[in-house]
Amino acid sequence: MRSYRFGIVIMLLLAFPACKTYKIEKSVSANIHLDSLVVIAPSQKMEEMIKPYRDKVNADMTEVLCHTSEALYGGRPESPLTNYCADLTLQEANLFCTVKYPGIKMDVSMINRGGLRIPLPKGELTTMTMFELMPFENEIVFLKLKGEVMLEFVNHLAVRGGEGVSGLRFGIRENKAINPEIAGKPIDPVQSYWLVTSDYIANGGDGSEILSKSSERINTGLKARDMFIQHFRRIGKEGKIVTAKTDGRIYDAK
Repeated sequence: MRSYRFGIVIMLLLAFPACKTYKIEKSVSANIHLDSLVVIAPSQKMEEMIKPYRDKVNADMTEVLCHTSEALYGGRPESPLTNYCADLTLQEANLFCTVKYPGIKMDVSMINRGGLRIPLPKGELTTMTMFELMPFENEIVFLKLKGEVMLEFVNHLAVRGGEGVSGLRFGIRENKAINPEIAGKPIDPVQSYWLVTSDYIANGGDGSEILSKSSERINTGLKARDMFIQHFRRIGKEGKIVTAKTDGRIYDAK
């Protein structure tokens, strides 16, 4: 509900910009104790003023984007939720590249487990669900990494016990990445790879400082949440049902 209220405030500010022709001559303040016993009569005038904006926000937030066959939960080393969100990110990033950066193709995506705040429920996915899943204003970032840097990053993911990844497969043994592969091939230390992730991770969040060694960075300006909304809306229009599973992309290498 916090995002809903924030949207109402923004709309009111846009609708009633500050007037520069008046100045405050006098102000009076008082502390009013508010609890369940206080009854405040609603202002009809204020209600009439807010209603069009509330109705618009409600309509936007309750839009059904698509449906899931079952609830998707997160976890480590991999999970249906993190796998689906990482696959979604890699797919949508490459669709974005075909329009904005036709000479670039993402090899790997990484979505941090902590950035996904709720499981995706069974049944309807709405715009509000996306705000609950990703309440932060994170943006999508493309990073070009030398293979040796990518290997360090994958070892960091192993130390964390796994994260949401796509295009990447590796085992974990004693907090170390075992046999890391990209597109089914061992990571070449001298080759360059493109990673798509959030600005939070690209900026060193969750201990990802190694990504500061990227040889190239593209700040797309695309909100991760907007990308998810676009994806699920398209899935819904195509009549597809969201489903996901674990597939061994991150495994226990005993």
